[in-house]
Amino acid sequence: MNWKTRVTELLGSKYPIIQGAFGGFGTSAIAAPVSAAGGFGIITASALRTPEGLREDIRKARSMTDKPFGVNLSVGLCPSIDEMREVAIEERVPVIFTAAYRADDHGRRIHEAGLKWVHKVVTVKHALAAEQQGADAVVIVGMEGTAFKNINQIPTLVGITTAVRTMKIPVIAAGGIGDAHGFLAALAMGAEGVYMGTRFLATRECPVSERYKQKLVQAQPWDPEFRDRCLAPPKAEEYQKVMGERGSISQELWLQRLEQVLLNQAPRGKEIDWERDFDEDMALRIAGGSLAVGVIDRVMSVKELIETIIRDAEEILSRKGNLGRLLK
Repeated sequence: MNWKTRVTELLGSKYPIIQGAFGGFGTSAIAAPVSAAGGFGIITASALRTPEGLREDIRKARSMTDKPFGVNLSVGLCPSIDEMREVAIEERVPVIFTAAYRADDHGRRIHEAGLKWVHKVVTVKHALAAEQQGADAVVIVGMEGTAFKNINQIPTLVGITTAVRTMKIPVIAAGGIGDAHGFLAALAMGAEGVYMGTRFLATRECPVSERYKQKLVQAQPWDPEFRDRCLAPPKAEEYQKVMGERGSISQELWLQRLEQVLLNQAPRGKEIDWERDFDEDMALRIAGGSLAVGVIDRVMSVKELIETIIRDAEEILSRKGNLGRLLK
């Protein structure tokens, strides 16, 4: 079956399956195998800590696969972000993803360099803004996903079906997707690709501990640790308070305080040095544990995961029942 969409054309991948960005450990170790297996892997610039580290890892990924992969830049969280961006441009990474906050200045520079720009957001409003700012595609993360929340965030089902009614650029669905059923559901909603973070954590290649991977295998989406993290939006009064501090404190400190509010944690009182104060446990709390834990039953290789999703999706479409019957 041909899984060609505008997203696969944009990314140059065989399948419209994208590996999510991982702030503390999203290196070539996971990105290259994903791309080699037909998906689209992403190196997270902040995981390499320095522009020189990013350049080295991009070159390492190219020694591991001849398939395209991308680089993610999280605005406000990535150290030396302008320099990181320029390294990705100099290395001719074909698609650069941005995330966390408004990134149209980065998008303009990426386009000036002749590369593609994809922006990740958590609300339909911000997806529409990114489209107006020139993004080539957007990732919309529903509440079922982990990491940053927004008081206007809605579930994946509603967010994607609402966005595709008006948006002209391709939409990529994220939040709670981890198997063939979620993959097909996203495409049926109108998305042209899926973006999976938690499910790729539970793969052999992902550079996190085996203990954490087994925790994901054993978890259930109704476990409070995962349910509350995903479905609890930020407290409106704390959000409004930190928004009111904008301009009265440094941009870096303000972004870091906003980050803590969006993660439902108390804002820090001082600015963080990301290179000195990096905390891997914090990275896992941000990157891991979406409601996709409900479909993780074992740790497998990246290749096996992608092949299983595609095989099961094709079987669902071909069987004489439910969706298969409707498509006959």
